[in-house]
Amino acid sequence: MKKQITYLKLLGVMILAVLFLTGCGNGNANQSTTKTSTSTRVIDTSTGKVKIPTHPKRIVTNVYTGDVLSLGGHVVGATSIDFASPYITKSQKKSITNLGLTLKPEAVLKLKPDLVVTSNEADVKALKKIAPVVYIPYGTTGNIRQTATKFGQVLNRQKQAKSWITKFNRQSTDQAARLTKAGIKPSKTTVGIYDMQNGKLFVDGAKWGRGGQALVTGLGFKLPTSIQKIDQGAGFKQVSLESLKKYSADWLFFTNTTSGKSNNKQAIADLKSNPVWQSLPAVRAGHVVELPENKLYYFDPTAVYQQLKLVTDAMLKNESH
Repeated sequence: MKKQITYLKLLGVMILAVLFLTGCGNGNANQSTTKTSTSTRVIDTSTGKVKIPTHPKRIVTNVYTGDVLSLGGHVVGATSIDFASPYITKSQKKSITNLGLTLKPEAVLKLKPDLVVTSNEADVKALKKIAPVVYIPYGTTGNIRQTATKFGQVLNRQKQAKSWITKFNRQSTDQAARLTKAGIKPSKTTVGIYDMQNGKLFVDGAKWGRGGQALVTGLGFKLPTSIQKIDQGAGFKQVSLESLKKYSADWLFFTNTTSGKSNNKQAIADLKSNPVWQSLPAVRAGHVVELPENKLYYFDPTAVYQQLKLVTDAMLKNESH
C-alpha cells in the first residue's frame, strides 16, 4: 500500500513537472512571437516622435511611393500620381492599390497597412488611428543621396540606402564620362530647366523633378547664378518671355506640363517663334533638349538613377546632329 501511495505521489510530481515545463515552453514561444510581430521603434518626424514597426510590411504612400520602392519597401497602396510613374514596374503595380488623388481613410483601412508615409500633413490626423503616419513635408528630403539616406532611416533599410548611393555614384561617373568624351564637360557647363504649364512658362531649380537632380546632383552640371537663386528659394518661378535672357544657360531642358494640351501647344508655338527665345545661345547652338514630361516629373531614387542615362543620351543625340 505504501508503495502504491509513493508511486502515485511520484507520478503526480512528474505530471506537474511536465505541465510546468510545457507551460514555460509555450510562454517563451508566445513571448517570442509577440516580440517579433509587434517590434517597434521610435523615430523623429515633422509632427513629433512616432512609434513605427521595426520592419514595416504593408506601407501606404502619398508622393513617396517611388522612394519606398527604391529601397525595397513593400507598398500596398499609393495615390494615383505616384501610381502613374513610368519608373514603377508592372510587377510592382500588381501588388499596389491605386487609391486615387488622396488617401481616403476608408480605402486605406481596407488595406490594413502597418505604416503610412505622406507629404500631406492632414493625413496624420485622418489616418493615425489606422496605422502610424510618418509625415515628410514636400521638398525637405534634400538632394537625392540625402533622400535615399532619409528613407533608409525611416524604413530601417540603411544597408539598401548605402547600396543604392554606391550604384548611383557609379552610374553618375559613367554617364559624365560619356559626356566629357563628347566634349561636354558638366563641371564647366550650365543647364536651365524650363517648363510650360497651362500656357505659363516656369524656370525650375534642381530640387524638384524635371531632371534637375540627375543633371546637377548626379552629373555635376551647374546652374546659372540667376537660377541658383530660384533653387535656393521656392525652387521654381514663373517668368515672362521678355526675361528669358536673364535665365539663359549653355543647355536648356524643356518639358510640357499641362491639363489643357491645346492651350499649351499654342503657348509653346508662341515661345519657339519669339525672337527672344530664338536669340538664346543654347537655341542657336541646338542645345535644347525636350523630353516627355512624365519621364522627368518624378525624382525618387529609381527615377533619378534612370534619368542619368536618359538625359545623357538626349544631349549626345543633340550634339551629334
